[in-house]
Amino acid sequence: MKANKIEKGRFHGPVIVIILLLVAAAAVGVKFGYDALRDIYIEQCVITDMSAQVEITTGKMVPAGTIAEELGLKKGANLAKIDFSAKTRDLLAKVPNLRAIRVSRQLPDKVIVTAEERVPIARMGIRGSKTVTGRVVDTEGVVFICQRGTQTLPVIREPLAPGVKRGERITGRLMAALRLVEACREPDFLELGVLEVDISKRDFLVATLGNYSKVKICWDEMDESTAKSRQDLLSRLTKTRDAIRSRVTPDTVIWNATMPGEVFADTQGKI
Repeated sequence: MKANKIEKGRFHGPVIVIILLLVAAAAVGVKFGYDALRDIYIEQCVITDMSAQVEITTGKMVPAGTIAEELGLKKGANLAKIDFSAKTRDLLAKVPNLRAIRVSRQLPDKVIVTAEERVPIARMGIRGSKTVTGRVVDTEGVVFICQRGTQTLPVIREPLAPGVKRGERITGRLMAALRLVEACREPDFLELGVLEVDISKRDFLVATLGNYSKVKICWDEMDESTAKSRQDLLSRLTKTRDAIRSRVTPDTVIWNATMPGEVFADTQGKI
């Protein structure tokens, strides 16, 4: 009986070795097959015809060619080897006119790029200066350059040059001025016709209206984007609009909306 057990045990080592060799051979075969298929796939991802394989949708400010260049999309490029996430981050940082970039791959050899441009809602200027720099700002507070079709936008005037730089975000009192401009774009306040907002005063903003009268205005939490801040801003704009509509003092050139709950004509005519 012992002899039989020993005879059986002699086969354990060789059998295990054979099994391991077979598994290793299979693994090598699988890897070889995978690498071969991967190489075939990668070869199919090369751009040979830009017009047929690359589709770029953009706006008026940033040319499609610029986007293609920054993303590395050109004849001979391999779509499988482009890190679109990194390229997109770099492009948005380099071109602040772009708000978002969406890249969609259609395997194996086509890519669709959709660029969303920022929409300017106000120009940025310096108090006492008529120099046009092309700086504008969108609703998110990002400053960028755009001169086409912006001539009629209201101006937010900063106290000192050079002002907020291209690609940066405005904060604090500048953001309050932006919220004022945004509110006056709503139907209820379009008649105010805000032309510019000056932030140079310490305790309030000075808005120049469409009839060239001025409004000194401040509101609760004006340097913060909160629900309370917006509610108080809308309340003061409503009272300002109604005061102007009443025409009780039709020749008023300065309105004071810095006091809670009321708006009155500033007869002294001083800012």
